This record gives sequence, structure tokens and C-alpha cells, in this order.
Amino acid sequence: MASEPQYLPPSTEPVSPLPAPLPAFSPVPSPVPVKPRRGMKPVAVVILSALVGALVGAAVTVLLAPRFIKVTPSGNTVVAPLGPINNNLTEESAVINVASQAGSAVVEIKTTVSSPDQFVQQEQHGIGSGFIVRSDGYIVTNNHVVENAKQLQVILRDQNKPYDARVIGTSPDDDVAVIKIEAQNLPTLNWGESNSLKVGQLAIAIGSPLGQQNSVTKGVISAVHRSVQVPDPTTGNTEDILNAIQTDAQINPGNSGGPLLNSAGQVVGINFAIEQAQAGPGLGFALDGDTARDIATQLITTGHVNRPFLGVTYQQLDETAAAANSLVVGALVTNITAGSPADRSGIKLHDVITRVNDQSIDDQHPLRDVLRRYAPGTKVSITVYRNGKSQTVQVTLGTQP
Repeated sequence: MASEPQYLPPSTEPVSPLPAPLPAFSPVPSPVPVKPRRGMKPVAVVILSALVGALVGAAVTVLLAPRFIKVTPSGNTVVAPLGPINNNLTEESAVINVASQAGSAVVEIKTTVSSPDQFVQQEQHGIGSGFIVRSDGYIVTNNHVVENAKQLQVILRDQNKPYDARVIGTSPDDDVAVIKIEAQNLPTLNWGESNSLKVGQLAIAIGSPLGQQNSVTKGVISAVHRSVQVPDPTTGNTEDILNAIQTDAQINPGNSGGPLLNSAGQVVGINFAIEQAQAGPGLGFALDGDTARDIATQLITTGHVNRPFLGVTYQQLDETAAAANSLVVGALVTNITAGSPADRSGIKLHDVITRVNDQSIDDQHPLRDVLRRYAPGTKVSITVYRNGKSQTVQVTLGTQP
């Protein structure tokens, strides 16, 4: 696309605001609306001056890490595959090792996008990041980095020659995409376990911020299981991204699609967004690594993602929201699709879904993410809280339309 959206929200089951009198439950303030230029999505093309202008007059503006910056690629020397990190290493040594070794598998992605304006056809150029997951050229990035691109080129850290790339598959709902270049014996990154992340542990981001290839920033995992409100500049709707990772490792335009790494150089997230304050550094957010890994695996294997379908729109309730409304922690059903598996099983409006099989539904285990563990056609037991009592229904999950 011509410019990066402000966030790209994944949602297997749509999320909607609570009906009155229930309040909205999102820790992120609503962004200041941005009026798009004709023929372009408002935040996709970010020129440095435009980024500065966007910050004026807005206390907090939620922005995707955009990629449309002109750069000159730089190259470094080839580095051996990542070795194990032991507990005796200092933080400085860990960052140096990850930057040197894991950085060889982080790429710069250049895109060419045609303006959708019917009267003025012009090309726009963008930059994002990605990382190699298979030695034969498979690369994971954000969907919004490659969306609507008519040309993709990939530059490796240790080579100046660009590779033409093609899209293998995308999941716009999750903001994940897989592309491929024709090359062999490439360095790769391994996935870590994002569900074991601890607040305060080291976090390292590598990418092409502001067009500066293979730049490294470090910080900590600031929070996990964040619910982030995401404005879509195309539709004007606001949706939620659940289970996002918050980090203070600096993320800038161009970091989109690059890896968030632990001290062992394993991918625990995909950097995708910044929340920029009027003054001072903003907050960085990454897509949950476990979810991204599962999606990327499906895209590589089949080219698409088969999602289970329950057929409810819901609002995630944390302990505070549940207590304020005399309910329980879980997913409050705000709408049911007629004829859907939920409808046929007897789930009703204003039920709170508290459990799927043996897994409780809470901030750390949102309904959408729990359902993704099951293939379409799987029969599951769903526990709902209704009129002060819990009851269990049997549901055969469908396939997401």
C-alpha cells in the first residue's frame, strides 16, 4: 500500500465495544484522527517532515512504524550462525553477539506501490524489514510492509545486490506475510517462546529504521498481553490487537517486519507499531511471536491460513472490567452471527465465555488466540457464564469465511 496503516489488527473473532452501560476496556488512548490525502492511506508514506508534523498538536498519536524512506543500502561481512548465549555473559556482550550473528538474517525490504488515484498515477517507494526463517529464501515480515506492492526487492546485510522477491502468502488480520527470494544457504533465525517472556528481560530490535539498514536497538520487555486500540485509516474503524508485546527498545519508521529478539538471538515478536508521544521517546509494540510463528508456518506450507470460526463478536473482560459490571473474567459476547457454530450451539448475547476445553479465557489467553489452537471441524467444550451461573455447551468449529 502507499503507506503503512496505523496498526493492522488481527482478529479471528471480531471484537466490538461493550454495549452501554459497559465501558470500553483498552489501555491505549484513542488516537487523534488523521485526514488522509487523496489517493493514499494516511500513514503509509512517511517523510521525516510529515512525521514531525503529525506529532504537533497531538499528545499521543498511534503510528505504525512506516517504511517509506529513501536509503542507501550498506553491507557487512558474513557472520557464522548464532552460538548459544550463556548466563555468564553481560548484557553488553549479549547485545553484541545478537547484533553480529542474528543480524545477518535480518533483511531490508524495498517496495514499489502505485498510487490508487485514478487521475494522477505515480509510484511511491517504501522500506520495511524482515527476517529469514529458511535457508532457501523464505522471509517473514508484516503484511502492511508488502501490501499492494507491485515490486519487492530484498537486500541482505552482507550483500549490496538486491534480490527480487515474491509473496508466498499473507494474513492481513494478523499483519503477517511471507515472501521468498531465490537464494540458497542463507543464514536464518530461530523462533523463541514468547509465552515464557518475563517483564524486564532484555529485548533487542533489528531492522531498517528511517532507512538505516541493520540498525540495532536494545531495551527490555516492558509488558506482555497488551490490548492495543488500532485505527484503520482505510475504513476509519477501530479494532483491538490483543496479546501484543510492549518494549522500550527504540522502534522507528522502517522497523516494521523486523524481529524482536531475546538475549539468545531468538525471535519472540515481530516489530509492527509505535505509539508516539508529543515529546520524548514513544512505545514500541511487537506481534506475539508464538502466534506469528504458527501463521508463518501455515503460509509457507499452504499459502493461506485456515482459521476456526465460532461466530461471535466479543469484548475481552479483565478483572477490573468484570468487577465493575458484576461479571466474570472472559469474553463478553456482544454479537452472534446467525447460523454460526455459536448460534447453533445455544450461545447467547451477553454470555461471558470463560473457558474453551481446559483453557481459561483471560488477558493472557484471549478467546481468539485460544480458538486458533484448533482446526476447523474440531469439537470443543465452551463454558459460558449466564445469569450468575456457569454452563457448558458443545461446539463444532467452522471455517472462517
